[in-house]
Amino acid sequence: MNAEGSTLEAIHKEIRSVNMRLDFIEDLVEEVIIRDLPRAKLGKRELGEIKRSVDEMKRGQRVTLEELANA
Repeated sequence: MNAEGSTLEAIHKEIRSVNMRLDFIEDLVEEVIIRDLPRAKLGKRELGEIKRSVDEMKRGQRVTLEELANA
């Protein structure tokens, strides 16, 4: 294997590792939200928005912190 091939393989391995960590973080965030929702006093509208946000996150739809701050 040449140097370029080994570099691409290392990049691919790192990307897979990052994706696995992101999946773990997404699952953790969802678990915290779901666990804490029963204790929160939220209306149906707020609960629906939270559930939609979790679904969007699972589908890979994300926004930047700047976009959230301006919302």
